[in-house]
Amino acid sequence: MILVKLGGSVITDKGRLRSFRSSATERLARELRRSPFPLTVVHGAGSFGHIEARRHGLHLGLRSDSQLRHVASVQRDVRELNLKVLEALIDSGIRAVSVPPAASASFKDGAIRSFSKEAFGRMLAINLTPVTFGDVVPDSSMGFSICSGDLMMMALAKAFRPRLAVFCADVDGVFDRDPKRSRGAKLIPVLDRKALRGLSRTAARNADVTGSMYGKLERMLAIAEHCEKCMIVNGNVPGRLGRALSGRQVLSTVVIPE
Repeated sequence: MILVKLGGSVITDKGRLRSFRSSATERLARELRRSPFPLTVVHGAGSFGHIEARRHGLHLGLRSDSQLRHVASVQRDVRELNLKVLEALIDSGIRAVSVPPAASASFKDGAIRSFSKEAFGRMLAINLTPVTFGDVVPDSSMGFSICSGDLMMMALAKAFRPRLAVFCADVDGVFDRDPKRSRGAKLIPVLDRKALRGLSRTAARNADVTGSMYGKLERMLAIAEHCEKCMIVNGNVPGRLGRALSGRQVLSTVVIPE
């Protein structure tokens, strides 16, 4: 099985509320269709989740009843995005079905407390492609919390030990500096824990309630322990994802757990 994360910065414009990048998503769906192995797809919430979640402090858990209407509206918006992603995948020929995070996992303190692979396994067994996503979820200690797409990537990697995990980002991979702020930034072709410790930390440019980029890279290193290969590719460059899925060499950062 191949596990693919479609980043929210690729399928949405993270700076504009509920702004779906339909052409990019449709192209990525066509590239996914060429995968030689069964797929499980995870997508981020992008501007359908992060902006409103940050505005109303949903990542902090239940603080007041006034937040609850925003929990409902963010869940609605994220499902709207999920339907758009499903439509692109199905139109490309992929038999995609939705599996919300709360259907397979329980949460405590903003982390996954338990995870069942059954819903995903049943779909894969009959040649369907499960699709899950970042979402607002019930949380036994916080009332509700944010389940990021990366949390689901970790749970799925542990459960299925995929041959390949691919993160589609809006950059070519991991750089020694923020490539959007520094023209001299250099791509790091292989990221391990030593390389991560040497990176400078920068804040996200847009609203993000799922942690810093440094934290995301730490999770990718943990995910790499459970798959044969883990890599970050630029989902905005046509063909990159498709070549990665077919095993061809592609400009990227390979993440290794050593």
